[in-house]
This record gives sequence, C-alpha cells and structure tokens, in this order.
Amino acid sequence: MSNPITSPPLRQERLAWEIAQLRAVAQLVVNEPDMGELTKRLAEKTAELFCADQTLIGLAHDNQIVMKEVYEAETFHPAEFALKPGEGIAGWVMSHLRPYRSQDAVAPSVSAEFAGRFDPRGVMAVPILNHQLHVLGVMEFHRARENALFDENDLHLAETVALIAAAGIERAKLLGSIHQWTSSFQNILSFSTVLNESLHPETLIHRLVEHAAGFLGVDAGLAGLVGEQTLQARGYWFRGQWHDFQAEWARDAGLPGWVFSNQWPYFTNEYPAHELAYPPFIEQFGVKTALCVPIIAAGEEVLGFVELHNKQDGREPFTWSDVSFMESLANSTAVAIRNARLMQELEAQRAQLQALSAQQITLLEEERRRIARELHDETGQALVGIKLGLQVLAHKIPPEIPGLREEVDLLRQQLNHSTTQLKSIAQALRPPILDELGLEIALNQCVNDFRKRTNLQTHFETFDLGTRLPQEAETVCYRIVQEALTNVARHAQARQVWIALATQPNFVQLSIRDDGQGFDPHRPPAPGLGLVGMQERAKMVGGELLIESAPGAGTVLTIVIPTQAGSHA
Repeated sequence: MSNPITSPPLRQERLAWEIAQLRAVAQLVVNEPDMGELTKRLAEKTAELFCADQTLIGLAHDNQIVMKEVYEAETFHPAEFALKPGEGIAGWVMSHLRPYRSQDAVAPSVSAEFAGRFDPRGVMAVPILNHQLHVLGVMEFHRARENALFDENDLHLAETVALIAAAGIERAKLLGSIHQWTSSFQNILSFSTVLNESLHPETLIHRLVEHAAGFLGVDAGLAGLVGEQTLQARGYWFRGQWHDFQAEWARDAGLPGWVFSNQWPYFTNEYPAHELAYPPFIEQFGVKTALCVPIIAAGEEVLGFVELHNKQDGREPFTWSDVSFMESLANSTAVAIRNARLMQELEAQRAQLQALSAQQITLLEEERRRIARELHDETGQALVGIKLGLQVLAHKIPPEIPGLREEVDLLRQQLNHSTTQLKSIAQALRPPILDELGLEIALNQCVNDFRKRTNLQTHFETFDLGTRLPQEAETVCYRIVQEALTNVARHAQARQVWIALATQPNFVQLSIRDDGQGFDPHRPPAPGLGLVGMQERAKMVGGELLIESAPGAGTVLTIVIPTQAGSHA
C-alpha cells in the first residue's frame, strides 16, 4: 500500500504520526542493550511504520548479511540464511552501500529463501551504516498487495530509521563484546582453577572441551592424547553432556593427524565435503563446521589435540580469532598435562619407594624374629648349659681352695647377668609374646617395662578388641608404641603417658598421648623423633598417622589402620 496523501490536514496528521513512530524507534534504541531484542523490536516498529507485510533485519558478519528471523503477520519466523555481497536484495544493498526499491532500474532478484513462499509486489531495502560508512546491517521490507510500491517518503523514512538504528546496533555490539570479554575472562579464571585442581590428563582435556564449548558457543567436540602409534580420543561432548565414544587416528589421518603432523591449527566451515572429515561425526552428530588445535608442550612436543564442532549449531563459521583463543587454552592445558604427568611419575616413584621401604621393614622384622629366636633357643640354651657346668664345677672344687670357688661363683653371677641382658635384647628385637599371645598382652608388657625403666606414670587401656588383628598390623602398632614411648622418655619432659587401643568394624585406632612440652607439627621435626618412620610403618598396612601438638600442650599421636569390613581381623 502506497501512502497517497493529498489534503494538507491528512499530510499533517501523517507527519505527526511518523514523527511519533521515529521517536518510538529512538526510545527503543536508547533503552534496549541486547542485540537480539533490539532487532526484533525494530522489525515490529518498522513493519507498522511502513505497512510492510514482511520485514527482515539482517546484521553484517564476516562480510555477509545474516538473516535469522522474518517478521510476518505479527509473528517472527526462523529464517537461517546468509547473503554474500551482491547476492539477493540485501547483498546488493550491502555491496552498493545505497538503498533499493523495486521500481528502481536495477532490480536484483529476491533471495531464493522466499521463492515460492512469498511473492512481493513492493520491495524496499536500506543499508545500516556507521559514521565510517561501514555496513552494520540491512533492513528489508516487502509488500504483497497490488499497487503497493514504496514511495520516496518511505525511502527517506527508512534511511532516517537506519541512521537511528546504527547507533543502537553499534552500542549493542559494544555491550555484547564487553559482556563476552567479561564472561571469557571469568571463564578463563575458572578454567585456570580447574587446571590447577585436576591431576589426570584425560580429565584435563575433557575440561578443556567443556570450557571451550562454553567460550565459543559450540555444540560438540572432543579431545585426545598422543598414544604410541595413534591419536586416541575417549568420549564425545554433545549438547552439554559426554557420550560414550571412542576413536583413533593415524598420526597423519583426519584433522587430528593433520594438526599433529604440521603442529598447526586447522578449521573448515564445510566439514561434510572436506577430505579430512571423519564420517561418523557427520552421520551421528551432524557436524557442519570444525576447528582442530594441537596441544603442544613447551619443547614443541605434541601431547594431544582438541577438536570443536558446530559453532552456534553450525550457523556461524569458525574464525582465526577462535583459533587464537583456542591456542591459548591449549597451551595452558599442555602445561597442566605436563605437570600432571610429572606428578604421576612422582607418585609412582613414591609408591615404589614405599613398597621398597615396606619390603625392607618386613625383611627387618623377619630378621629380628630369626635373631631373637636364635638368641632364645640357641644362645640362651648354650648359656644355660654353661651355667649348669659351672654349678657342677663349683661342687667339685675342694674346700681347701676357697679362692677358686669364689671365682667360679663370680663367673656364675656374670653369666646370670648376661643371660638377663640376652633376654632383654631378644625381647627388644621381637618379643615372642607378640606372636604367641597377641598385641594387647605384648603392649601391656611393653608398658610395664617402660614404667619400671622411667618411673613415668603410664596408662594403658583397650576397648572392644575382640579377635586378634593381622600379624602385620599388630607388628606395626607394637613398633609405633615402642618408638613413641622412646620419644616421650628422651624428648617430651612429660609426667604421664596414656595409651589407648580400640577396634571398630572397619579399622583399629591406636593413640599415644603425653603431657610433655610438645612441639610445632608444621615445622620440620627435630632429629631423632622418628615420626617419618612411624608414618611409613602406618602406610605399610594402608593406615595413617595423625599428629596433634603445640608448644607447651603435649602431643597426641593417632594411628588409624583399616581392617576387613565387618571384622576385627
């Protein structure tokens, strides 16, 4: 419908209405910071202003006019397509930087997206230009009725609206960029935290895919590590969750093989037709666009790759800006992977050292047991034999040689003292009572001996011991108590010591507490405390040693050793 206005009153009313509409457009531009809402509201306002049956507002992106929606019959309809310069009416306006009306001499065809669906009688399109005459977008209007051409007044109004809209679009773009930068910065900080927390390479590359998908707005992706012969990926991130998926590529096959061989990123926005495309991605996940970046360590060693698919569901192309951003994330991930592998190697070495230490301690206990048994069974019996021989010899000494009898009696006393010392040594090496009668009785004897030697008030309690513990656990508890009591006697300056042994369904707990001078557990322990040895002994049986102490507040050692579920054995 044209707008024939012949009488002055009608022209004045029309002019007032148009001014009011322009004011509404200006108010919209001022108040709406979101690009999507801004273009929608502009489409509604301008459709009313120009009596258009169909309104499209496309934005410039990567040298194309991208149309996302069509406003028709007071409803928005999806219209996902992009026009290159010179293509369709919007593309013509973009390339010529001037408006178009259907009655103009040069008449570009309406884009194929509307062929057969809408046959406009009147068409008008104007470019949205900034102050540097760069194209920000295009407004395109259609009328379907007969004799509904757009006139010069419509064109001037449309150009005025485009000038107003340019300011709003630039402002919305700037605000969008600020929001994107802020969000990206926050996400990078979050990603850095994830890298610092995760210590497994597979976890790290999965987190890389998840965060990259959020950063760039991609729907899918995967990442893999370099194996002995191939590049291997486990899992596929698709629309917010991981799916069971396994794939591998030769070191020169597919996008992963290409970036591995060339140590350079690669992207394509026509993935299905690309020679490096992986068919299952197209068949199972509908991949349209792809970006692949190598994960390279500082020494130019390729550790793996990350590949992203379908930016904005494939509607937006990947760019070199995306590549640059992904390279920075991949570089950070490479450092984290190297650190994770170093930690794994360190843990493996630590486990090996612990195993060797446990083996040495086990061998030492076996050797102590053997030596103690030999001292008791062989050396002890030999001394008993010598003692009996001296006793017989004493009876055979004539009375007239009293000096010789006295020397023999002195030898017997020395032999008795040596026998006592031998028993003490054997007891210290490996008390037979520990193997024969168990931990509770052995500890009770150990505590009594300590009390006699030191005159310290020493208390020993047991709770719900039930059946005996495994021999290895009993040995560990006994040795830790021995070492702890030695520390108390030498270093603690304590008056009392409390020892408690208790068992629970799944663990045994041993505590040694004194009221001595204590120490700072956060500082390196003084030489001779033996805390490291106690910790290693506890780790031998899967337990742990907890230390609570403070200067002037005494010390508490707590040892927790797991046992079989549901039993004390």
